[in-house]
Amino acid sequence: MHIEVTNDPARRIEQAKAIVEEKRSYYTDEVLESIRSIVKEKTSLIDPAEVEDEMYKTIYYYWVYGCPASEYYFLDFPHRSHEEIKTFVTMREKVVYRNRLNRIEDAHLFNNKWDTYCLFKDYFGRDVIKIETDEDYPIFCDFIAKHPEFVVKPTDMGGGNGVHKVTTDPGMTEEDRKKLFYEILAENEKNKKLYLRGKENSMILEELLVQVPEMAVIHPNSINGVRVTAVRVGDKVNIVYPWFKIGRFGQFLTSAVFGTLDACIDAKTGVVNTPGCSESNERFDVHPDTGVPILGFQIPKWKELIETVTELAKKVDTVHYVGWDMVLTEKGWVLMEGNFSGDFSWQFCLDRGTKKEFEDIIGWHLTKEFWWQE
Repeated sequence: MHIEVTNDPARRIEQAKAIVEEKRSYYTDEVLESIRSIVKEKTSLIDPAEVEDEMYKTIYYYWVYGCPASEYYFLDFPHRSHEEIKTFVTMREKVVYRNRLNRIEDAHLFNNKWDTYCLFKDYFGRDVIKIETDEDYPIFCDFIAKHPEFVVKPTDMGGGNGVHKVTTDPGMTEEDRKKLFYEILAENEKNKKLYLRGKENSMILEELLVQVPEMAVIHPNSINGVRVTAVRVGDKVNIVYPWFKIGRFGQFLTSAVFGTLDACIDAKTGVVNTPGCSESNERFDVHPDTGVPILGFQIPKWKELIETVTELAKKVDTVHYVGWDMVLTEKGWVLMEGNFSGDFSWQFCLDRGTKKEFEDIIGWHLTKEFWWQE
């Protein structure tokens, strides 16, 4: 495949059309329609011909820079020069770095939530069970008796897909319990079809985390955690642009794909130093729902958080790059999950690329013109 880097819009579209034809097995009608949907969501374009041209433009950017359509918009690439875009780490470039830093065979330790729990149990600070067959029903009954409110998660999906909270009725009958048990098990196949992901046949149930009031105040309906990206080089653990994951709209989940907010945190002080940012390119100094200031918010017990993440980062010698999602409870900082392919979301909060800084930390840089050549 040959790609020419050009500023000519017509030439970009022409090249993208050729790529789609060459890779038709990937660019199915369903995939193309999903890209069109993102274009319509992120722009004011209505005319079908203009939507089509814009779709091909995002495909060109994907193969030149490594950004899927959603990232193309939230990193504001339409308004950035080639030279400026090259300072960003895009999604596909991130994968190249990850594959260099992490042994792929160990991805299951983070992508499979049960494996993560078994490995890092001492850092979870909550009860977790896995249900898969009828034999797990007694365990389920014991769990919900102890935790009438809990969180359900697919075992091997990410991005908040299929995650939800369940609140049980104190007056549940045996029939009610069995119905709930089988409904949760049935979610597994539904999730696979809906999100086109996942291979496991089990579901994870977790005791509901209760965050400290100091963290709940900014958005009480969600668990407002901190993503701490740790990059281990030899025996040194580097903390790279941590960020605050803040809920919105009364939602339980804090994931940027659901319109919630991220804000960068000063790695030395624990003070939030950017506005809260959404992937729709909104920026808020003050939380739009609660009125609590985001910019300048002090994350409590920051030193303890960095110490805990540093410990976690040294647990697996073959995995050197992880985005750790941490929650502050009355028990201290606990692990929500570890992300084997942690995002570089701090770049859209900072409104600048950090590729050189990241490459300086790991002591290696991309060597080819395009990510797919690496």
